Amino acid sequence: MATLGELARPGAVLPVHTTLDRVEALLRDDPDCLGVITMDGDVVHLLDRDRLDAVLAGDRDRLLSDVLDGPAMVLPATMAWDDAARAALARPAGRKSAPAVVEHPDGNLGVAPIGPLVEHLSESYAALAFQDGLTGLGNRRMLGEVLAAFDPARPVGLMLVDLDRFKEINEALGHGGGDQVLRHTGAVLAGLCAQAFRLGGDEFVVLIEEAVDDLEAVARRLLESLREPVLVDGVHIHVEASLGVTSGPASEALLAQADAAMFAAKRDRTVVERWRPELRTANPIDLSLQAELRSAIADGQLVLHYQPLVDPAGRVCSVEALVRWQHPERGLLPPGAFLPQAERSAVIADLTDRVLDEAIRQAARWRAAGWLLPVAVNLAAPVLAHDRFITVIRALLDQHGVPGNALIVEITESAVMTKPERSARWLDAIRELGVRIAMDDFGTGYTSLALLTQLPLDELKIDRAFTNRIHHPQERVIVEAVARMANGLGLTLVAEGVEDQHTADILCGLGFDLLQGYHFSRPVPAGDLMVPATTQVPGAGADQGRTAIDDETVGAAWP
Repeated sequence: MATLGELARPGAVLPVHTTLDRVEALLRDDPDCLGVITMDGDVVHLLDRDRLDAVLAGDRDRLLSDVLDGPAMVLPATMAWDDAARAALARPAGRKSAPAVVEHPDGNLGVAPIGPLVEHLSESYAALAFQDGLTGLGNRRMLGEVLAAFDPARPVGLMLVDLDRFKEINEALGHGGGDQVLRHTGAVLAGLCAQAFRLGGDEFVVLIEEAVDDLEAVARRLLESLREPVLVDGVHIHVEASLGVTSGPASEALLAQADAAMFAAKRDRTVVERWRPELRTANPIDLSLQAELRSAIADGQLVLHYQPLVDPAGRVCSVEALVRWQHPERGLLPPGAFLPQAERSAVIADLTDRVLDEAIRQAARWRAAGWLLPVAVNLAAPVLAHDRFITVIRALLDQHGVPGNALIVEITESAVMTKPERSARWLDAIRELGVRIAMDDFGTGYTSLALLTQLPLDELKIDRAFTNRIHHPQERVIVEAVARMANGLGLTLVAEGVEDQHTADILCGLGFDLLQGYHFSRPVPAGDLMVPATTQVPGAGADQGRTAIDDETVGAAWP
C-alpha cells in the first residue's frame, strides 16, 4: 500500500522573518519547488507555489510572517494515499488542490502534491464500481463486463449460489456475524474458482470457462467445501446453499437461467438443479409484490377458506385451510398469485404464522360450538426447514386453548425428500404435541416409497393427477397398490380432486378413508362451509343434504 511519505519532496523550513527576496532566490534555484514551509511557534504554515507567485508580484521587502494565511494541513508520512486524498478533499473550497505538509517519523517535513493522490483515489473508486466491498469479489457489474468480453461462440458454465437460512444467521449472530459468513463464502468460492462474483445479499455467481460435462457434480463438490464449518463468535456455522447451474454461450441470459434453476432447487429442496426449458415459466423475483404482501399480512388482508374432507358415510371429518389474499384493488387472489413469490423470501415465515394462527383460532371456535373439526395447514418447503415452527405451533395451541389433535400439518414429498432424517426429527417433535402429519400430493415425487417408512406420518393424500385418471384400468392398478400399502402401514388414505360421484364411488370401493374435492365443496369462508348430511357418499348428489356451518347453527347438522 502506497504511503504519503513516498510522494513527499523534502522542503526547506524557513524562519518567519525571512524576506520575500530571499524566498524568490530559493525558487530560482529550485524551479520544481512546490512551496515553502515556515514555523510560527509550533504552528506550521505552507505557502504553495501559486500563493508565492501571487505575493512575489508585490513588495518583496515584506517578510514571510506578513503573507501567511493560516495553518497548513500536516499529514503523517505513513498515511495511505486514499486517506490522504480524502483529508485533502475535506478542506474548504479553494484549498482542496493545495499541497500538504508531510511529517516524517524523524521529524523532518516535506511537501506532497495532491493531484496524484486524487487521481489514485478516483481510480480506486472506479475499481470499487466493479468490486464487492465486503468480500472483494467482482460484483454484478463486473460479471456483466466479463460475460460481454467472452467469445459469444464459446460456451461457459455458470452457477448461481444462494445461501439457505441466511436470515436466521443474521438474527442469531447479528449482521457482523452474517458478514463473516459472507466473507467466508466468498473466500471459499474464490479459492476454488478463478471467476467468482457476489451479486448482493447472500447470492454469489461462479463462472467456469472450460468445458465441463457434469456441472451438477462440480456444484456438489463446491457445496461440500462450503459446508466446512466456520467459527463465528465461538459458534461453528455450517453453511448450506442452493445452486442453480446452466451452460451455453456467454450472455446475461445465463444468469436468468441459473436463477430459475436455483429457485427450483430451493423450492423443491433438491440442493442443485440444472436449468431446463420448462423452468422458463418460473416467476422472477418480484420485490414489489413481496413488500406488498408483507403489508397485507400486517393489515389483515389474508383470509382463509376451508374445504371439507368427507368420509364414506358422508360425514365431514376435517377441513383444509387454504389462504387467499383479499387485495384492496385486485380483489380476492388465489394462492398461486402470491405463494410462489412468498416462498422465495423470508415473508413465507410471517405468512405461515398468520395462517396457523387463524386456522387454530377457527378450530377453537368450532370446538366451543360443539364441532370437533380438525384443521389442516400446509407447510411449504422453506417453512419446514425452520424448526422455530415447533415453538410457534405449541404457543398457538396453548393460546387458543385447543389440543394438538385440532391441527393437521400437511407436507409434500419435495419438502422432505432431500433430508428425510432431519425432517423426521422435526415432524416427530410436532407430532409429540398431538398434531397429525399428512403427506400431501403423494405420487408426484420419486422417493415416495422410501419416505413412507422414514417419516412419522398419519395421513397419505393421493395427488389429484391419479384421482383424475382413476377411470383408466392401468392407473387404477397403481392407486389400488398405494391403497393396500397405506392400509398396511396404518395410514389414513385421502383422495384429492374428487370432481364427480362416479369417481367418489370408485375411490370408496378401493378403500379410501376420506375424499376431498369440488364434488363436495369448493374452498369457502368458515361461515359458508356446507356439510353433507347424507348417510352414504356413494349415490348421493353433489348438492343434496347440505347444512351451513356457522356460529349459530353449528352442531345442529353434525351427524
